[in-house]
Amino acid sequence: MPFDIAGSGPRQAVIDIGSNSVRLVVFEGLVRAPLPIFNERVLCGIGRDLASSGTLHEGGVELALSSIERFVMISREIGAGEPDAVATAAVREARNGLQFVEQVRERCGLEVSVLTGVDEARLSALGAMSAIPDADGVMGDLGGGSLELVVLNAGEIGESVTLPLGALRLMGLTPQQQVKAIDQAVDSVPWLNDLKNRTFYAVGGAWRSLARIHMAQRDYPLRIVHQYQLTRSDAKTLAGVISGLSLDSMVRIEGVNKRRLESLPGAATVLSRLLKRIRPSKVVFLAGGLREGLLQQRLPEHVRRENPLISQCRAFAVRTSRFGDTGDELANWMAPLFDGESFTHSRLRSAACLISDVAWRAHPSYRALQAFEEVFHAPFVGIDHPGRAFVALALHARYIGTADAPETAFARTLIDSPEVGQAKLVGVCLRLGLTLSGGAAEVLVRTSLEMSDDHVMLRMRRKDAQLSSELIERRLASVARYLELMPRLEFEDD
Repeated sequence: MPFDIAGSGPRQAVIDIGSNSVRLVVFEGLVRAPLPIFNERVLCGIGRDLASSGTLHEGGVELALSSIERFVMISREIGAGEPDAVATAAVREARNGLQFVEQVRERCGLEVSVLTGVDEARLSALGAMSAIPDADGVMGDLGGGSLELVVLNAGEIGESVTLPLGALRLMGLTPQQQVKAIDQAVDSVPWLNDLKNRTFYAVGGAWRSLARIHMAQRDYPLRIVHQYQLTRSDAKTLAGVISGLSLDSMVRIEGVNKRRLESLPGAATVLSRLLKRIRPSKVVFLAGGLREGLLQQRLPEHVRRENPLISQCRAFAVRTSRFGDTGDELANWMAPLFDGESFTHSRLRSAACLISDVAWRAHPSYRALQAFEEVFHAPFVGIDHPGRAFVALALHARYIGTADAPETAFARTLIDSPEVGQAKLVGVCLRLGLTLSGGAAEVLVRTSLEMSDDHVMLRMRRKDAQLSSELIERRLASVARYLELMPRLEFEDD
């Protein structure tokens, strides 16, 4: 029977047949920001001969077919049914592309949709916006056989183009030939001139590998590529170094799939030339793309408009917390202490409230650490690395009243000191609210937290006075200290 989680419907499986890799991703369901519950990639390289012969690589085709056979069986066995299978540049351009599609049908019993360049660009853009709804700049999705460039205007899809600049296509060229081919293709796109000082969103496995290399060079502790950011200057330096490396030098790089190494210099050169042409303010690496876009296009418009982080956190709360979804009540209850906060901080505070019960199964001595690590390393979308730090610090403080432990030191470097203070304030408010209410939303609705020039006041009905205690008073005092005010507990008659 198909798996159903929090009303998300059956699991959704996608097989993405690219020029360099074939991948199966099984998502938990058809929801705004589904988590992948199975993700396996095989580097088949079916497009590696495309530039020289115009046909798919024979050895790569056999590996792809055997991989697809396995993927179809896995998808059925884990309750996702028949996968949606799509093929991109290599299959649509190769002389034997339709023959390959027929082989998949006969051998694997699977229909493959061969995407046009326009469709591939649109789906990749939808996938990027599934993580960053208000994305503004240009998205580049570099595959083995093509590069899709799409303008994103505050979450709306603008002009797009597909260029024959895949990482595999460039492998047989000298560095000078690569630069010439890239510049010739990029120069044919006049609207790229209008994108200076905006954000470049980098999608695709080769570019994610570049991000991992940069993380390793920096000894960056958070090894999550999604929404890892570089300034244009840092991205230019990274691309310049990698594009100039020989294969012998590349094999010494740790943390990158060895079968991808030979395509990295070409991928780096594409990024370098795009940076020179577009001159973005920064580069943001994204984990999502075409596969996420396929799911997004199936969603009703009202679901697609949901914030991805809040949607994921709400589903997480329903599945794992003791009290279900009480996050909205918590967020509203403490809101008077956060008057004037930015939209970003309001969203992060709401996320922290939704997942505030994340570590309840752990031993009390380890709940703060588990909450911090689980949130900091969670596969959430719609949140950048500073945002992760904010929510993780808030959850750490929710359990012990502070976020100054050694294990949180790196997270505290990702945000400014005032933001660290705000995260701690969210945490101690959660600590007070959850202790007061026992997780019951009805109690929060019957009480209020307010702030004056001198005091933080907790107001309660007199007939609820039994809910008060010395522990509640201490935790109210902790909230007041963070605001440099005095605590006050007031009882009111109905």
